Amino acid sequence: MSYKIKYAKEALDELDNIFNFISNVSLSGAKNVVSRIRSKVNQLSFMPSGFDFDDKISRKLHDEFKTQGLISDDYLILFVVDEKKKEVIVTHFIPSKSDYMRLLK
Repeated sequence: MSYKIKYAKEALDELDNIFNFISNVSLSGAKNVVSRIRSKVNQLSFMPSGFDFDDKISRKLHDEFKTQGLISDDYLILFVVDEKKKEVIVTHFIPSKSDYMRLLK
């Protein structure tokens, strides 16, 4: 069964920021990185699973759902899965080398 992919507004803003940051150096590079990130996200429609991000940071980011993560290029893709609605909600795109504990306060 396939899952519907949804994006939180904050995630879309972060994806725009990634594109804008990389495009300052290379427009084609920015397009390639965002394309690879979106491709990884689209794979979640068939198999929505990743590593347990809540466990990694020792706290729960979402009240109702477990936050999971995937890595694409140098970015963490954070998402939750609503099994009842068969939806994957992408919550964040974060540089993997950043202090994400500070960013997610």
